[in-house]
Amino acid sequence: GTSAAPSGGPLFFDSFDATLPFQRAVSLMRVLFDTNVLIDGAVPERSYHEEALGLLSYADQGRISGLVAPISFATCWYVATTHHDVDPRPLFETVETIFEIAPMNRAALRGALHAGSEADFEDAYLVRAGAEAGADVVLTRNEQDFKEGPLTPHRPETLLRMLQQ
Repeated sequence: GTSAAPSGGPLFFDSFDATLPFQRAVSLMRVLFDTNVLIDGAVPERSYHEEALGLLSYADQGRISGLVAPISFATCWYVATTHHDVDPRPLFETVETIFEIAPMNRAALRGALHAGSEADFEDAYLVRAGAEAGADVVLTRNEQDFKEGPLTPHRPETLLRMLQQ
């Protein structure tokens, strides 16, 4: 007989095709969203708003695994409300639901403290939090700020092109 999940649907393994010579699970790219991309998503007048929403949509669809550092929420709130008169709560509620929060813990802090005096501390702390949480890349419009860090930086339009291939 056919085994069924408690919901009555097929089990995950029922979709395995034994006739194929090889199947493997494909892990999702784990993408740390930099603060500037979160701000772009919250503020419609920003020039990269559509790209940010597209990448947020990929996370919502399960095509990438999104991560965000807590400091990004605070900075985005400040910029959106103070400089653009935009309430970022709708975006935050979506991000909080579909993203992992990259903990800004002691290990991330130590990494940032040892990043060197030329590094921007906030960027160093954010990217170390993402690395500690298992991110593969950092999505940013400021690639140069992350060149020396533990994650490969990608601009939104570059990552969108990669994902559309």
